[in-house]
Amino acid sequence: MLVSMITLVLAFHMFKVSDTGIIIGVILGITLHEIVHKLVAQSMGFESRYKLWEIGIVLVIAFAIITKGRFIFAAPGFVVTEGDATAAERGKISLSAPAANMGLVLLFVGMGGIWWSAAYVNALLGVFNLLPLPPLDGAAVKEWSPGVWSAAFGLALALAIFVMI
Repeated sequence: MLVSMITLVLAFHMFKVSDTGIIIGVILGITLHEIVHKLVAQSMGFESRYKLWEIGIVLVIAFAIITKGRFIFAAPGFVVTEGDATAAERGKISLSAPAANMGLVLLFVGMGGIWWSAAYVNALLGVFNLLPLPPLDGAAVKEWSPGVWSAAFGLALALAIFVMI
């Protein structure tokens, strides 16, 4: 996970991204997202570990260079859960991390000021990760429970809209 975070910091530094809220929002949002996946899986009795995604590391730097720092694709790794999980277990593990991002949105909005941009980043992380497309979290949540997915996606979208207006 350390290599992933160093890569993100490097990408921000290369193009002098100086919005503290965005930098902290991205780093804290991605770190918490993956840690929550891991902890929830482990609490259900599954082995889980963070896996560095080498292609993701290259994409972080490539997107930073191509867009001159205006868009940084941040998928430097992911949590791998081992074992035969049911659809419900996979759905709950998958839902936990975007829920953590939504919690960060509320925390950062409450803090106000420079933290508003951190709220914005985490709102986008929540909505993006809840899209029902494999390998994103939303696919496993929707497979488990379309109703839970609809409620979670609706909440994430509402928070994103609130933060953007």
